[in-house]
Amino acid sequence: MENLHSTWMHRGTTLHAEGQPERALVAFENALALAPNDLNTVSACATLLTALARPVAAYNILLSVEALLLGDADGAANLAIAAEACGDLTRARSAYQCALALNPLHLRSLNNVGMLAAAQSQWELAIECARQCLALDVNEAKHHTNLADFLTGSRRYEEALEVIAAARKRFPDNLGISARFIAVLAFRGDLEKSAATADTLDAAGKAGLHEFLERLMQADDADNKLRPSPTTQPDALQLYTAQAFNAMAVCDWSAYDQLAATLRSSVAQAIRSGQSRDWRDAQFYGLMLGLDEIELAQMRDISTATIAANLVTKTRIFLPAFVRKQLTANRNDGRIHVGLAVKSLRDPHYVEALKRQLELHDAARFAIHVYSPTRQPMAYQADPLRTCSASVVETAHMTHAEAAGRIRLDQLDVFVDMAFDSAWCRPEILALRVAPVQIRQLTWHRHNPPQPCDYNLSDTFVHPAGLDLTPYGSVVRLPYTCWLASDDSEASANRPTRASAGLPEGALVLCAMVHAVAIDPQTFGLWMKILRSLPDAVLWLPAYGLATSANLVREAQAAGVAAGRLLFAMPMPRAETLACMQHADLFLTPLRFNAIEGMVDALRVGVPAISHAGNSMASRMGGSVLRAAGMADCISESLQGYVAQALHLGRNAQALSALRQRLESAKSAAPLFDLPSRVREWEAAWTVMAERARAGLHPVAFDVPHYISLEAAIK
Repeated sequence: MENLHSTWMHRGTTLHAEGQPERALVAFENALALAPNDLNTVSACATLLTALARPVAAYNILLSVEALLLGDADGAANLAIAAEACGDLTRARSAYQCALALNPLHLRSLNNVGMLAAAQSQWELAIECARQCLALDVNEAKHHTNLADFLTGSRRYEEALEVIAAARKRFPDNLGISARFIAVLAFRGDLEKSAATADTLDAAGKAGLHEFLERLMQADDADNKLRPSPTTQPDALQLYTAQAFNAMAVCDWSAYDQLAATLRSSVAQAIRSGQSRDWRDAQFYGLMLGLDEIELAQMRDISTATIAANLVTKTRIFLPAFVRKQLTANRNDGRIHVGLAVKSLRDPHYVEALKRQLELHDAARFAIHVYSPTRQPMAYQADPLRTCSASVVETAHMTHAEAAGRIRLDQLDVFVDMAFDSAWCRPEILALRVAPVQIRQLTWHRHNPPQPCDYNLSDTFVHPAGLDLTPYGSVVRLPYTCWLASDDSEASANRPTRASAGLPEGALVLCAMVHAVAIDPQTFGLWMKILRSLPDAVLWLPAYGLATSANLVREAQAAGVAAGRLLFAMPMPRAETLACMQHADLFLTPLRFNAIEGMVDALRVGVPAISHAGNSMASRMGGSVLRAAGMADCISESLQGYVAQALHLGRNAQALSALRQRLESAKSAAPLFDLPSRVREWEAAWTVMAERARAGLHPVAFDVPHYISLEAAIK
């Protein structure tokens, strides 16, 4: 039996060496049948199965001898690697720990534990593992690059540069190390030195650098928010801003002032030199950095021109310039055809809210076409919308030109970009022009460039009476609010107790259920000032990731507020989240990017809110929503007023209770919650836009009254 086992093993080894892995696997499997507990045979089978892209089968074979493998450091590491390949991270970590318990200096296990830790932003553990690996084998380049990468991930750029500098001396021809040196210089903000170093590379080096930077800039999540166009050549400024924006998204404000100054300087330089730049991400983050309306408008103008210019040479051979054609017989139905470019339909709550909106549109007057960017869509995601729309078209698999060409086939009157503030924003489609009238459902800025959107949909709070609209372009003002509060679900009837929601019974609960990126240092500073003045209050925030929560706790402690006064919600289904929110006493909105969705949820479940009205559209939307909810007195025009109002309500339980009762009483008549009427106003605006375009008239600013006279509006 032993001789036969050896024969099969020898045959398998020979076949593997001859490049016949399938036949080698058969030989090894025959050997395994004769000696199922032989670790060498198990390892040979697992290795071949992995090479043949069958990781689950390899993992299962290793699990059959798990007890034996865990008695040896190499065996435990092999099991951990297989578990990791199959997504079983819990067993992988356990097996790595077992390997390190048997041999604390086991190199493969140290390396892989560090990689796993880095994948979850556990930087201290990752860095410690990488330092041990480097000490064990200083001549292996990957240990240098791993340590540099982990230090970079934790934004310890000076230390990362020290590691890279030492590695460059040891491995002068290693392009990966040189590329990291260029990237980390940019991350640190040393843009000129980064660019100058890149210029010293030869053609092969520059090609390798470009490939490295493309991998570096590639989002782990394909739906990561607001990434620049993938056709954009990464440069030092883009590298710098990308990592700085990522830091802002987790409330790391260490480079806040430097980033704001760099953006201001870069915009000014672009204006002087005529340099093009795709600022689509910076337009958003610039709001939280306190860039003023003029600076943001300049950024938009540069970005719009850049996107359009990049498309000219790349798409015109496939897609001619837009021309409105004579309607075909099957399209000339007398209705206004409106296209809605929506966000991903993967979120059922968003689908339900969109469905409720579509059901309210007048199908006799409007044909609504939905364009979905959902990657790998399932039928159940789009099917609910098909019964209340003219069509639902998937566009995720299409290029910009293909998507624009497909949308043009529907001969739209109005194209509405509803995905503007999401990861699925495709400004290239707007730049290619798909309809006579193009608008965004919402935007972040009050200024409307003449292209590619013809109108800026707003309201009389965002663009108030007395404001000279001349610099703002063709602004369409709705009478109450431009926010369409489509309710996607009701709060659970089983309301949890405060304790089960993780809230202290006797505390004043200030709630700020907002996206982390919407919190800027000035906002957080005011919130901490409020907490210091209200010793019995806590600040209730969403279930942020570990990095975000740690950064906010650190900032709170630096402001003299104990860590325990920041409470982070527990993840739970949306209906339960809404039910828990009813325990909040007051909702606080950020200053520069008002918490629209979170605040609307709070108002809907009866929690009053306060907001500060700034000068951008993003900073006035909170006030727009509050006014439409019948709570205009909860809007402050000054920072001092915002803080004073929070303190007054926090110290006066009777006033807070009265405000809550007034909100509950006003909800039945408040315009915010009268979705059918708000949809009618949208339709009225679309009608004026479409009829003006059909009459050959240019876009102009106009107000949508409660009952619009179409003939008067067209004239």
